[in-house]
Amino acid sequence: MESLVTEFGIETLVVIAIAAFLTSSIHGAVGVAGGLLMTGALALLIDVRASVPIMTIALILSHASRSLMNLPHINYKAYGAVMLAALPFIILTGWIYVILPIKLLASTLAVIIFTSIPMRHWAQSRNVSAGIKSLAAIGAVYGFFAGASIGAATILSPFLLGFGLFTEAFVATMAIISLSTNIVRIGVFSGAEIVTSDYAMLGFLVGLIMIPGNWIGRAMLRRITIKAHSRLVDVLAVIGGLNFVYLAITN
Repeated sequence: MESLVTEFGIETLVVIAIAAFLTSSIHGAVGVAGGLLMTGALALLIDVRASVPIMTIALILSHASRSLMNLPHINYKAYGAVMLAALPFIILTGWIYVILPIKLLASTLAVIIFTSIPMRHWAQSRNVSAGIKSLAAIGAVYGFFAGASIGAATILSPFLLGFGLFTEAFVATMAIISLSTNIVRIGVFSGAEIVTSDYAMLGFLVGLIMIPGNWIGRAMLRRITIKAHSRLVDVLAVIGGLNFVYLAITN
């Protein structure tokens, strides 16, 4: 802990802890976007390139806790279809992330986020009725985005909904998909040696703080309508995208 205080400063660590708790509460309630917001906060407070590796470690803990909380509601058919298709693309774009210049990296993250919003609405406007093949196809697209960013899971939203997953089933299945994605991505980042010991420790602490936030979010989930859930996903995605636009301009 002493090395973290030396590296980042106590004020920055306190702000990170508060942000982790608040965004994990959002994540537990909405199923997506909380990790995206926390990544944006870390990019502002610490470093753009470090933000995704730190959050990848944190989200392994966070998504593991959410998966366990909602274990009976996981749809394993949907999970398998998405992850089998996504896996090679997560590895590919994870390596691309490592070599991108900072300005281009922030711009790429913003484009990914803003692209996901119309994609989701396009699918929803057509009342997507997704089967296993559809989930596999969108899983490949998701994997391409997810290897280099946090928050790409919003792309999956209309297809999981179209597969018949709502509220708790949606959140549970999204959690285990995200857990698996983060495990693969941190493997790629570790191989590229961009995860320092301080970043790994900070990611672990952020993940621990996010666990109680997930419990609060889970209680909120039961009071959110499907329509309100959809609007929240959009609002949070826009906030996260604008944050990375700002970082692309200022770096």
